[in-house]
Amino acid sequence: MKVLFLRSNSVNPDSRVEKEVNCLLSEGYDVEIYCWDRERNYSVQKKKKRIGKTFITVFMVGIKSSYGAGFKKNLIPLLKFQLEIVKFLYKNKNYSFIHACDFDTAFASFFSIKNQKNVKFIYDIFDFYVDSFSVPYLMRSFIRIIDEYIINNADAVIICSEKRIEQIGKVKPKKIYIIHNSPDISILNDMENLSLNKNKMKICYVGILNDGRMLEELLKFAMLNKKFELHIGGFGKYEALFYEASQSFNNVYYYGKLEYNQTLQLEKSCDILTAIYDPKIRNHIFAAPNKFYEALMLGKPLIMVKGTGFSEVVQEFHIGEVINYNYYSLEKGLYKLFTRKKEFNMIKEVEINMYKSKYDWETMRIRLISLYNSLK
Repeated sequence: MKVLFLRSNSVNPDSRVEKEVNCLLSEGYDVEIYCWDRERNYSVQKKKKRIGKTFITVFMVGIKSSYGAGFKKNLIPLLKFQLEIVKFLYKNKNYSFIHACDFDTAFASFFSIKNQKNVKFIYDIFDFYVDSFSVPYLMRSFIRIIDEYIINNADAVIICSEKRIEQIGKVKPKKIYIIHNSPDISILNDMENLSLNKNKMKICYVGILNDGRMLEELLKFAMLNKKFELHIGGFGKYEALFYEASQSFNNVYYYGKLEYNQTLQLEKSCDILTAIYDPKIRNHIFAAPNKFYEALMLGKPLIMVKGTGFSEVVQEFHIGEVINYNYYSLEKGLYKLFTRKKEFNMIKEVEINMYKSKYDWETMRIRLISLYNSLK
């Protein structure tokens, strides 16, 4: 059974895609990926990528665009990517499953294979499109109508938390599965801590370095508070800012783009994780941040913004601090955690128990396998 994953980034890294692909590989599925390199322009290239213990085929098309530049500025590259998906699927009709991640791959792929009765279409909604991007008002209703049509007609739909049921609205999918963004705990086997400064409270963030995550505020806090260290990894708009800061301040460390196991190793070696998102963006209300699940698995206290993601869980179980979306509240929350250092072992125990009982990847893996088996 041959599966094609479609993703609008270069999957380098993409923890959710890689976990799902690895899961299917372990069950004997033949999996390939078609993805978008936004760094430069080139025609489709065929490459090999290691997922788990297996090398798989990745088809990558280069269409230059910018992360975090907004819908309008990236509209032309996005339309070109849609065309490339259509062309690829027209030439390659040997897939049993199309696994489209988000609307920006689902739109072109769904209508390309709609009349192929031997192909099953799986719509994996990482982020609900009209709530995630600055889509012009006149286009929002149109995109939502198309999105809901795809949701209702896909062979199966995957969402990443129970909250997303409310977000996607009054739709009637044929099958719907909830697969949380849980990390696979087995990746921690034999993973040692990095040799970091034990005398400093170490804050860690690894991810997209764009607006809406209070990254500039985190940097300001580190520059003004020498009891803390800031460990940053990832790519995007603020790469140069963090690189330059790391050269000037001895408590700011910038690691660039990291593989997922390197991300977890860095987080495991630090003291506090952040999952900070702008609550004005509707999608953040329903977010299922990787950092929330990683914090649970690693047993690390977490900083979140009130009313976003799983902030109510952080608040209810006292496994971190919930803040408002401003610098003063961030500073207050971080210092509050500093004073709670003696509670960190208790927080760790609560979080790991929560991960194992509600969110462990083995449960999610079984759900994904069940989904695919139900469509054979």
